[in-house]
Order: sequence, then structure tokens, then C-alpha cells
Amino acid sequence: MKLSVKINFILLPVMLIIFSIGGIFSYNSQKAQILSSLSDKIKYELKYISEDLNEAIHEFNLLSKIFLSSPSTQSYLNSIRFGNNNHYANQNLTRGIRQIELRHGYITSFGLIDANKQELFLYDVLNPFSSIEVSKSLNTHLSYINKSIQTQGVTQINPVIYEHRTTADGFDELTLIRTFSPDQPISITSFSQGHTIYTAIITIRLKHKGAYLRVLQTVFDDNVKLSLLSSGSSQTMEGETELTMLPKPDYGYQLVSELWSIMILLPRSYLNTLYRPHQILFFSIVLSVTLFSFFFLKGLIVKSIITPVVRLTKQVESTEIGGKINIERAQANDEVAVLSNKYLDLIMELDDLVKHDHLTGLINRNKFNKALKYLIKDGIEHHKKIAVLYFDLDNFKHVNDRFGHYIGDELLKAFSVRVNEYLAYRAEGFNINNNVIFARMSGDEFTIILPDITDIKEVEIVTKNLISLFDDGFKLDEMVFDIGISIGAAIFPNDAIDVPSILKKADIAMYSAKRFRQSYVQFYTSKLSYQIERQGRITESLKTALRRNEFYLVYMPIYDCSTGLVDGCEVLLRVSSKDLAAYGPEEFIPVAEQSGLIKGIDYWVIESAIKQLSIWRKQLDFVGVFAINFSSWELKNPDFVDKVASLLAFYDVPAHCIELEITETCFVPDDHRSIAMLSKLHNLGVRLSLDDFGTGFTAFSQLIDYPLDTLKVDRMFINAIDSGESEDKPLVDIIVEIAKLYNLNVVAEGIETKAQLTHVRDLGCHQAQGFLLSKPLTKNDFVALWTSEKQVIESPLTGIECGQTE
Repeated sequence: MKLSVKINFILLPVMLIIFSIGGIFSYNSQKAQILSSLSDKIKYELKYISEDLNEAIHEFNLLSKIFLSSPSTQSYLNSIRFGNNNHYANQNLTRGIRQIELRHGYITSFGLIDANKQELFLYDVLNPFSSIEVSKSLNTHLSYINKSIQTQGVTQINPVIYEHRTTADGFDELTLIRTFSPDQPISITSFSQGHTIYTAIITIRLKHKGAYLRVLQTVFDDNVKLSLLSSGSSQTMEGETELTMLPKPDYGYQLVSELWSIMILLPRSYLNTLYRPHQILFFSIVLSVTLFSFFFLKGLIVKSIITPVVRLTKQVESTEIGGKINIERAQANDEVAVLSNKYLDLIMELDDLVKHDHLTGLINRNKFNKALKYLIKDGIEHHKKIAVLYFDLDNFKHVNDRFGHYIGDELLKAFSVRVNEYLAYRAEGFNINNNVIFARMSGDEFTIILPDITDIKEVEIVTKNLISLFDDGFKLDEMVFDIGISIGAAIFPNDAIDVPSILKKADIAMYSAKRFRQSYVQFYTSKLSYQIERQGRITESLKTALRRNEFYLVYMPIYDCSTGLVDGCEVLLRVSSKDLAAYGPEEFIPVAEQSGLIKGIDYWVIESAIKQLSIWRKQLDFVGVFAINFSSWELKNPDFVDKVASLLAFYDVPAHCIELEITETCFVPDDHRSIAMLSKLHNLGVRLSLDDFGTGFTAFSQLIDYPLDTLKVDRMFINAIDSGESEDKPLVDIIVEIAKLYNLNVVAEGIETKAQLTHVRDLGCHQAQGFLLSKPLTKNDFVALWTSEKQVIESPLTGIECGQTE
């Protein structure tokens, strides 16, 4: 197909789409104006109907007051009170009811009951032989009245309740339930136990719904729908209203109050009638403008572009990426020459990008895979062994985070140069062909192919030498970075016989090496695949447990060393999932951190703990502190501080009642971002605790950099108290003394013997926890412990001993 013909199939649809989009935008703008006008009309009618119904309530309320204060009503009640229930009073009351005239409806029933819900009088137009039905609203109202008047003295109450309902035959009825006393004017709403009270139940049938519908049909059309539905009961005549738009396909609004819900709905057919003239107009405009523009632009394109491009096309038809480039650079300066030269530059650049990594100049993953595929095919034919080394840089992420991506990129380039120099030196030193393939796969991950392997020891030597290149770190621009490499090795055909499998197994071996220790090599074994599969099962079990909420909390009491009483607790996570219980926290928590699921677990623990603390503060007057562990991942989570703040506000828990614990091993020296995150948490008022102190590398001098409130001494130093190793005991003393210098609260963890308890208390530790004092308790057991301590005040020594559990 010629380019001049093809342009018809390109230009015409494009222009039609462009002008159609413009027409659609214009049409939608007009449509929006139509809907806006309809919306205003519907809202006005809803407001009118609502105001008219509220006026009906006001009229109903006023006439009920007047009638209940009338002589006929008072006469009837007096006849009952004084035992003179005569026929004349009954007839007089009935006659008075019939004489009541309402603009918005008419009375269908009038009933009176006494304080004991005994029916005294009932006038029912629809069913003269009926009795008063004690509805849910009447029951609720009477319970409220009786409960309020049971107190001594005069009680101010709301004596009236309104209820709207729609009958089975479609009539709307409004019921007024009013409690009053003939002993005082009906306008007085204060009652006492000495008053004789009665309750009137008056129902009117509203008669204006048909008039509303006729007005709407005049404003819109005959298919408009009006619904007046019951929402419940209310003690006020005019409560709050909420206006909402009804879901499609029809168009309308709903006005909801405490008594009723008014809905006006316009059918889709009515809207289409309004839209149709505008649809025809915009369609005609779009079609005419498109045809004119198409013929005009086509002539210009053929003359100025198509003819020169056809000439260029003939020159580039034989060009292929990765093959011979047959385009010669043009010497002219016209558009075709510029296009030809730019195209040639692009082809050459793409050819280089297809084969090489733009940062390091090494071959990329695509080229590497092709080379490995070729070597495997050659190895199968000639029975050769091939070693694939998969490695990445240890601590590279820390360099990127701390020094920026520019330094990270420079380090990757220098790393590639150093490894290439070693490979060249190896080839020269062993007098072999340097046919080793070195590639960058992605990020800080690299691969090396060692072809023609005759002995595994050759691979071991290469990996050992590669690791030794970085024994003293990595020097770049006078800076030394703590960089090493972890290497995974897989052998063809021993471990795999295709490209994806051998790369996967080398990758598995590499991640196993990283978990073992920094700067380590791991050869692939089938056991490693089992470990990866096991991690996968743990990950799935964690996802299921989070989805099914298969976690619960236990509470390890923390005792005040000076009083011996419970001062708070450490919140610990437990699982009810059988799958996770089979692995244990020491295995599934690291997997959760690696997979990123720890964020969901952290949020669950923190919210559950804050929620429970809120309940205990209200129910038990709990004044202790909840110590909650959280993952180091949250130090890099920009939403974490806001999440904690929102939970504290939602559950109404003071920030100082929460102590967030993070282990010392999570800290990286001079990690300013983590310090900033901890400072934000501390500024909320939350207490911060450094857990397992002594197991990491935090220097005493660095403690001042962290916004800490509490230092928790690790159990291994506490255990040394009973070991008889006197050189370890001063270390506990030193930790406590230094903590005092920094004004830190000190908690001794893992107290298991009385000697340990006595020692840390004598040192001046503020708090202690451990199995000697109490094991982790369930919610009910902790409540029992706290309640018992509130009832019995013990001495400091006796208190701690009584807190001990077997």
C-alpha cells in the first residue's frame, strides 16, 4: 500500500477522533449545564416538600397541645382520675376530636394511656373496634419517660416523639406521641414523681402527596417518580437533613431526615429527550469540520512530506538492528538529510543499547542470556561444564540511601572496572583465553560465565579472589565504603541445563550467601531450593493470617523496682494460625520483613494494642504504659508517624501512655533519616525505647543522638549475673550508670532468679520484667493481675515477690 493511500487510513481516523473528542467535551459541557439546571429544580422541589411536611408537623404539634389542654380533654381525664368515667365525657371528647381540622391531613386515630400503659380511650376512624397497638417507638418513649421520672426531684424531659410510616395501601401517616400531666400546663416539660401523667397517641393521614406529584409532573414530565419513605422516629420537629444523589441509570436526589426520606427520580427517557437536540447539533458540526480539515491537510502532507520520505524509505529498507547499517550520512541540510542522519544515529544508539548496559558498558541481561544460551548449546554438544556466578554488592543500598544515587552509580562503574581488571589479569596469569562473560543484570546485580570448566576448584579460586578484591572495602574519591560481594554459583549441567533454571539457581545460591554472612560464596544445592520453597509457604501463610486476622496479643507485665507493682506491660504478638505456629516467630518474622508483610503486621499490632489500652483506661482506670515493638522498616515509612498519630486520636489514648520499642541491631551509625523519624515520633509525645541494648553496635556516645526515653538491658547481660563470671557483672553496672547520665529509664529484661532481681534493683534499675516476676499473660489474666494490685497495697519487696509465677 502506497504511503499516499495509507495516509488516508491514518489521518482521517485521527482527525475524526480529535474533533470527536472536542465535540464530546462541548456536548458534555452542555449536558452538565442541563443536569445542573435539573439538579437545582429537583433540590428546590425537595426543599419545598420538606418544608411543607415540616409545616404539617408544626401544625400537628400545635393542635395537639391545644386539644390536650382543651376542656373536653381535661374533663375526660378528671372523670377518670376521680372515678367518674361517664358516657357524657367520652362523647364530649369524641366530638372534640371530630371537630379538629388540619390543613395537611385528617385525624385517623386518637388514644390515651396511663403511666402503666393501660388503654383509657381510643378513637379510630378506620377500625372502631381496634385497641391501641404498643409500637416500638411507643415502648421506647415510655421507657425513656419512666426512667427519667424515677429520679428524685423535678426532671426536665422531652415529652413528645414523632413517627412517620407508610401504610400497606400507600397512605402516609404521621403519629405524635406526647406525654403530659393535667396537673400543669402542657407547655411545661418538667415532671416529678408526684405528677399524674398520661400519654396521647395521635395519628393523622397526610393528604398532599398527590398534589406534590402533580406539581412535579408539571415541572418535569408525567413519568417523574416521587417516593416518601419512613426513616424512623424523632424527638424533634426539624432535625438535620442529608441530600444525596441517587445512583444511575436514572437521575434524581434523595433528601433524608430523621422522620422520612423524600426521593424525586427522573427516568432516563426524559433525560434523553433533553439531550437529543444537542446530540444532533454537535454530530453535524464534528462531521463537517473533520471532512474539510482532512482534505486540506492531506494536500499539504503529500506535497511537503510524503514524497521526500518515500525516497528515504528505499534507503533504509535493508537496515536491521544488530546487523549491517546501510545508510550513508547525507551531506545536505534539508529536512530529508537531517531525518536520514538522525535515523542513522538512532539505529547506532539502539544497537548499542540492545547489547550493553548504559552505565557500566558491560553487556546487559538480553545479550548475556543469548550468550549463555549459545554456550549451553555448545556445552551439550561437546560435553563441557559451565559455571554461572550471580552476585551483588553487600551494603550497596545503604550507600545509595546515605550518599545518593550519583555516588552509587560511580561506585558501580568503578566496581565493574576492578572486576574486569581482575578477569584480564587472571587470563594473563594463567595463559588462557579471556573468554569470560561479565554482565550487569540490574541494579547492583552482576553475573559472570566461566566456560570450559574442568574442575570445580577453578570456580572456588575465582570466587575467592573476587571476594578478596573488597576485603578492605571500596575506595572511591578518597572515601572508603564498606562494600563486599555475596556470590551464588551454579554449574551446568550438574544443576540445570537451560538458561532460566541455571540463573534461578545461581540467584537462589546468592541470596543464601547473603543470609549467611557478608562477602560469602555459596554453591547451589537442592537444599537451597527447599529453603526458598519454605519461605514461599511462610509468606503465603502470613498473607492468609493477615487476611483472616489470625493474630492475638499477650501482655508481659513490667514491674516497678521501687514499689514492686505492675507499671505497665510489653505487648507481644502470638498467632492462632496452625501453619505459622509450626514455624515460630523466630522464622516467620524475618520472612515478613523480607517480603514487606511486616508493615501490615506492625499496623495490626499497634492498632490492636492502642485499642485495648483505650478500653482498659476507661473500664479499669489503667494508668500503665504499653510497650509495643515495631519493625525497622517503619523508620523508612513516611506514613508511619501520621498513622500512629491518627490511631492515638481515634482511640483517645494519650501519647505518653505508649512506648514504641525498636531493637538496637536495627540502628545504622549516623543514619540521619532514622533519627529524624524517631524525633517525629517523640514529638508526638510517644515514649521511645531501645530494646536488647548491648547486642548491637551502638556506642554510649551515640545515645545522645537518639530521642530515647528508655534503655532495655538485654537478657544475656542479666544471665551473666548468676554465671559467676565476675568480668561480666560490671558491664551491667556500667550500662545502668551510663543510662542514668543520659537520664534514661532502665528496664532489666529476662529476670529469672531472685539474685538477678536483687542485683538490678540495687543498681538502681527503674523497672524489671522476666519469668521470675510473670510470664506473658492473656488479656483476662492481665486484667485479673491489675485488678488484684489495685485492691491490695504491698511493700516494694513483697509486691515483686507476689508477682512471681511458677
